[in-house]
Amino acid sequence: MSDTRGLLDRISAFRQRLDATPHLIPEASPVDSVDADAIVSEAEAFRLSLKRIAGSQDVAEVTLPQFTDRAQRLLGRAKTLLDRQRRFTTNAMYAACASSDEPDSLVDYHRETVSVLDSVVRLAQAFPDSAAAQLKMCDGLSGLLTIVGDRLAIQEQVLAQRHTDADRIDRLAGLFTALHCNLPATLETAAALAEELLEEARLAKPIRFVHAPVTSAHAHGGTTAFPVPSRFIAAHAINVAQVVARVVPYDYELAGRPLAPVVAALIMDCGMLTVSAAILAKAEPLTPDERRVLEAHPKYGAELLLWRFPNLAGPLVEAIASHHERADGTGYPAALPGAQVPPLGRLLSVADVYTALNEERPHRPAADPRAALTDVLLMAEHGQLDRDFAEYLLNLSYYPVNTIVELTDGRVGLVVANQTNRLDPRSPGRPVVAVLTEPDGTLLPRAEHLDLSAAARGSIVKAVPAVRRRELLGTRYPDLV
Repeated sequence: MSDTRGLLDRISAFRQRLDATPHLIPEASPVDSVDADAIVSEAEAFRLSLKRIAGSQDVAEVTLPQFTDRAQRLLGRAKTLLDRQRRFTTNAMYAACASSDEPDSLVDYHRETVSVLDSVVRLAQAFPDSAAAQLKMCDGLSGLLTIVGDRLAIQEQVLAQRHTDADRIDRLAGLFTALHCNLPATLETAAALAEELLEEARLAKPIRFVHAPVTSAHAHGGTTAFPVPSRFIAAHAINVAQVVARVVPYDYELAGRPLAPVVAALIMDCGMLTVSAAILAKAEPLTPDERRVLEAHPKYGAELLLWRFPNLAGPLVEAIASHHERADGTGYPAALPGAQVPPLGRLLSVADVYTALNEERPHRPAADPRAALTDVLLMAEHGQLDRDFAEYLLNLSYYPVNTIVELTDGRVGLVVANQTNRLDPRSPGRPVVAVLTEPDGTLLPRAEHLDLSAAARGSIVKAVPAVRRRELLGTRYPDLV
């Protein structure tokens, strides 16, 4: 952080000198170092202002360059970018990321942006006298400012998405807390969040799995405390709800009323707050007593919802109580056979298993999306999960949009579209990929699109794990890692 802090200090000093000059390009200004009755021209005033900004002690003794109109515009643009960077750096969420010991691609990306901004500041302070030389420097300064502007836009987009994710987790964790602490609560919170997720599904936006550590106890602003592990449970519920929102249109019974299934996915684990964080964070196998505590949460959650909301629809509560039942009768808490599990309960069970496999857990890493889908389909084949609901997941494909994948030739790319030909058994594994790197990991200057369904050779080997994604793409694509 020391290098970044030094750059930020220099940028901050430059910005303060900019702010200390009331009018960068005034109409006309008296200058202390000349006769009091003299009025300098607009260009002269601007030149004197820039020397003040650069820190000159005696502007009367300095030969000042004549700045072109383009230089003046570019310096004004530089000040705007400096202000944006300052706001970004002081954002509470970014500050928390920067102070964390965990590696973060956004923090690394931001440090590089600061370095480019430092070059902008130094260049802005060194404009020459010659108009021709200024024109060349303006070209360079304009290019640097474009780079900084593009990078800032990416940084701000990533940070805004993180704010959205954290806000959703906090809203749902707040609902879980209110339910357990007997505080005023309504299901409007879950309904509003369900509508947001359904709208993203209607717009074909990719699934973005969110995450909160098991021990997470505070909202992203740090001002609100939640009982552990409410934020962890809320993050998983949001991920399940995203999956449900994308598969429910394929079911003829539920497609006409998609809100209820997504709300059910959001609140089905409300009973998990009775499970201690120590159990959820355990990397070793659970003891019989710990497993009994864990397996009681569907029944407790259903009873809690009925107690808090006596008028809640019966089918919704039944689905929540049975979302861990298995079609072959090996599930919990009641070991119900498949015929006794309501359809919504069977859908929640499929989505819950698929989502959990795609998430990192204390006892295992996240599975490859293709492996997760394959496992769900095999469980359905063996009679543990509902076959129809499991097959709906094929519409997400083996590698959902936005998955970073490694190809057989070693290149790495981003899945941008999936094939819809259900008659071709190969289509789920042969999407359109935006290739981002060479086989040796070198980033391409621009993405190259490859339709694997039309390619004579080549296919996907696997999804790239999170750590490797950060190493390969973090310096250019912090929004993808």
